[in-house]
Amino acid sequence: MNEPYENEPRDRRSRNRAYTGDTIVMRRHAPVTAPPSRRSIWRRIRRALLAGVVLLALLIALAYWQFAAAVAPLIVADSRPFPPLNPPGTGVNILLIGVDERPDHPEEGVRSDTLIVVHLDTIGRRVSLLSIPRDTRVELRDIGPAKINVAYGYGYAAAGKLYGEGVTPAQGGMALTAETVGQFLDLPIHYTAQINFDGFARVIDALGGVTIDVPRRIVDDAYPTPDFGTVRVEFEPGPQRMDGARALIYARTRHADSDFERAGRQQQVIRAVVDELRARGPLGAALLVPALGRALDGAFTTTLPLSRLDMILGIGWITTGLDPAAIGQYRLAPDTAPNFREIGSDILWDPAEVRAVVRDFLAAPGVETEQARIQVLNGAGVAGLARRVSGELEAAGFTVVPAADAPRSDMPDTIVYDVTGKPATARRLATLLHAGIRRGVPDGVNPTVDIIVVLGRDQVK
Repeated sequence: MNEPYENEPRDRRSRNRAYTGDTIVMRRHAPVTAPPSRRSIWRRIRRALLAGVVLLALLIALAYWQFAAAVAPLIVADSRPFPPLNPPGTGVNILLIGVDERPDHPEEGVRSDTLIVVHLDTIGRRVSLLSIPRDTRVELRDIGPAKINVAYGYGYAAAGKLYGEGVTPAQGGMALTAETVGQFLDLPIHYTAQINFDGFARVIDALGGVTIDVPRRIVDDAYPTPDFGTVRVEFEPGPQRMDGARALIYARTRHADSDFERAGRQQQVIRAVVDELRARGPLGAALLVPALGRALDGAFTTTLPLSRLDMILGIGWITTGLDPAAIGQYRLAPDTAPNFREIGSDILWDPAEVRAVVRDFLAAPGVETEQARIQVLNGAGVAGLARRVSGELEAAGFTVVPAADAPRSDMPDTIVYDVTGKPATARRLATLLHAGIRRGVPDGVNPTVDIIVVLGRDQVK
């Protein structure tokens, strides 16, 4: 039966047999190509870099456009006929005015509650603050001798008369206050900014609060309320987180001590705001611009050209390299200008001492230029400790008064208290003693020096 098949040729029989094994798929290899040349690789890299640069430029332009749009409603023209020029490299002086305005009570008028001159040194990347008490007596245009805070109210009410038609009340108040402060300090005021209490609180809330190190217990039994009543407020010593409302109370309270101590607290809050912004970095601060713009809307006005690119870069250059603890804090007070006179509730400062304070305010801070007087207090309860440390500091070149005991003798850590605003000396002492720094006065101490060092048990060797 199989004979026909057996008789077929071998090659035909092989073709007729079915293959029942596994199927094998043979992969086709791509043709071998030469590697790209170096010129081609560098061309691709250049294209990628160019695309990245273009994208970065577009992002920067978009960020600038958003920032300029956000701050544009806040900027007004300077109404002074001849505002001082600001030559490059000379620094910028900005007058910050805290305004007390009560729309529900127009009969109360509008007045300046806070006057702080801010000096920006773009070369040294330095910021200094100088507070002027609101009861300071000055010569006021059209009025004569008056408190310095009257300038804003008069300029506000007589804006058209003083500076011409079309000038808003706020512009008039800012302009006359800048003129008055500049004449009093013999200092050019290049720009002015004003903020009311609501705007101040909203800015801090937009930041998520600020951290304030309260130097001592504060009790004010007569803190004013918006309805012209009073309320008791208290602050315990130590670092604490404050929202806008709480920080505003801290900056305004004064019945527990004085208007001079209040000035120090206001500067402390400004430093805390700078600290919050710096902690976020440039990108984080930029992302906050829309929220800050909303917080300041209707509450903040300035002649500072914030939409100008050179101004933005200058402020950014300073703030990115600024240590908030290095912000110089200066004020006109009995401990910085002791030869003053009181005329009723007005304070008449000695012109020579005012010039000296302004000179220190403008000078680059340094241990030598600050000439701080230091007292060491023994808070560790170890006999002879304060005297020994005082001798070591005196040998290191510091000006030290006789040591004394602190009100407490159980302090665990050493603290350097910067009483009058000598940041360079305070930082140097803190480095030498491995101590913390606080602004203000320790509890139970009547200061007669610029810096108080309270020694803790960490100094016991």
